[in-house]
Amino acid sequence: MIQSPAGKSVTTEIFRLARGGRAVGRHADGRVLFVAGAVPGDIVEAEVTLESERFLEARVTKVLTASPHRVAPPCPHFESCGGCPWQNVSYGEQIAQKQAILKDTLIRGRAISKDEAELFQEFHASPKEFRYRSRVTLQKRTNGQGTEIGFNRRESNDFVAIDDCLLAREELIPFARDIATSSGSKVRDRFQVAIDEHGKLAVGGAFTQVNFEQNQKMQSLVADLVASHIHNRSEIVHWHFLDLYCGNGNLTFPTIEKVRETMPDKVIEATGVEQTEESILDARKNPRAQQCRFYAEDVEDWLTRQKSGPSGQVTKKGLPLDEIVLLDPPRVGCTKGVMMKIARRKPSLVIYVSCDPATQARDLARLRETFTQMKARYDVETIAGLDLFPQTDHIESIVTFRRKAN
Repeated sequence: MIQSPAGKSVTTEIFRLARGGRAVGRHADGRVLFVAGAVPGDIVEAEVTLESERFLEARVTKVLTASPHRVAPPCPHFESCGGCPWQNVSYGEQIAQKQAILKDTLIRGRAISKDEAELFQEFHASPKEFRYRSRVTLQKRTNGQGTEIGFNRRESNDFVAIDDCLLAREELIPFARDIATSSGSKVRDRFQVAIDEHGKLAVGGAFTQVNFEQNQKMQSLVADLVASHIHNRSEIVHWHFLDLYCGNGNLTFPTIEKVRETMPDKVIEATGVEQTEESILDARKNPRAQQCRFYAEDVEDWLTRQKSGPSGQVTKKGLPLDEIVLLDPPRVGCTKGVMMKIARRKPSLVIYVSCDPATQARDLARLRETFTQMKARYDVETIAGLDLFPQTDHIESIVTFRRKAN
């Protein structure tokens, strides 16, 4: 990288948004230009902050022609905080851009073909554009004038004091301030506050999805995919639902309940695997955990211990048995070994839920490669997106592969 001379400016038209929160234009010499603070459709003047042989980075200094998608960011901390880089983009355009980014990432990563991209169902917008976060992590700073709470500036360790956060549920920031500034406060300089679905406030807490409404949508989408697949396979009575990176059963329980309620003639058992022991203990305590087995173990280690999947086998009573695999890994995705071992189980359906399309594309490309080597025929069945984090560049997605009869 070559740091550009201070004051070097460029003029460009912005044609899309990109992962990482920046907008994309084109330098006069053809290089890609990533511009912070710009909106698709803008024509802007920008100061170059970083330059390489292939691309440049810049920040907007003047909007020459404003895009019809440009809106006034409602948060007074928008410029200084940077945690919500798309607040100046209309919400409808945010959704359109996220859908385009997801498709492009999956195609470029060879997870799907251009033809398969036409199977894209819908990008599900959040019913709340603001005030959706049920959990936030804050910084505390004490100086001569008292204690302040805030965030670190995006891509920086600089502290930004805040009066409010428009993404957080209304109760969270006042609660956090009371906790941090109370006499004898014991919260650390970095601390987390959360509110559950019943309105109970707490410091810290186990991992949960931060957008209640969109989490319910995700639960419904996964449960419907599984139920539809089982319904269409009338010859299979006994099913195994394998939930890898299952957390506390966030997707396990709604899915098996849906099948049991709508198809009481089917038998579905579930196995959940998750490395975090605290989450597995929560899952085991759940009253819905009957006919479920949960393991606190590394996913690849657990798969290594298993001889094979149940697909194509029969139960002790001679009934055909098949398997559905759900993957919901952390942002780093799955190891190559995990994808190879899943392929060798030959499940009739693979559902991959991801919070990072780039690692999802990498993992699914590996899965397809292993399927091809095994001469197993799998087709992309559905592609969908969800917006769990409005005003940011984060994307949640669901891709399913269905096994075809050889």
